[in-house]
Amino acid sequence: MQPVVHVQVTRKPANKAMSLLGVLVLVALFVSSCVGKYTYSMSAPPIARTIKLVEKDPTVTAALGAPVSVSFSVGTTISRELFGKLRGIDKAYVDTPLAGSKGQAQFDLVARNVNEQGWAGTFSVKLKGRSVLKDGGYVQEGARVLIEGDFAPDGSPRIKSP
Repeated sequence: MQPVVHVQVTRKPANKAMSLLGVLVLVALFVSSCVGKYTYSMSAPPIARTIKLVEKDPTVTAALGAPVSVSFSVGTTISRELFGKLRGIDKAYVDTPLAGSKGQAQFDLVARNVNEQGWAGTFSVKLKGRSVLKDGGYVQEGARVLIEGDFAPDGSPRIKSP
């Protein structure tokens, strides 16, 4: 009869450097995916072209003060669906503040391109008013549309005449 030998396998503690490297890789993947999604969203012709138009428009500049810039910070929604485009429906959506030296406005854009037929949708820049209670409800006093428009099939913005 042979003696029974118990072998105990001990695991070495994980190397701290490898653990840190793993965490850094995960963080880098997350950040790069966010940057990639942002870049992809901003590359939609209606978004890229309308932002340039809105920032240079004389009506917007007169109301908000120069320079005018689209804010991509808190309270911003920018989206474009990659998988939607692969299915044939490219959608772009923006809802963000627009700021100048004298004030702020709201920039909204909705556009879609179905099966590469061309872009269709609308955009607007609305000057925010001040909320005032009238007749049991709040109304925006001083609010007005600065510019609004739609898109040519190539995604170029077209401003509607007031």
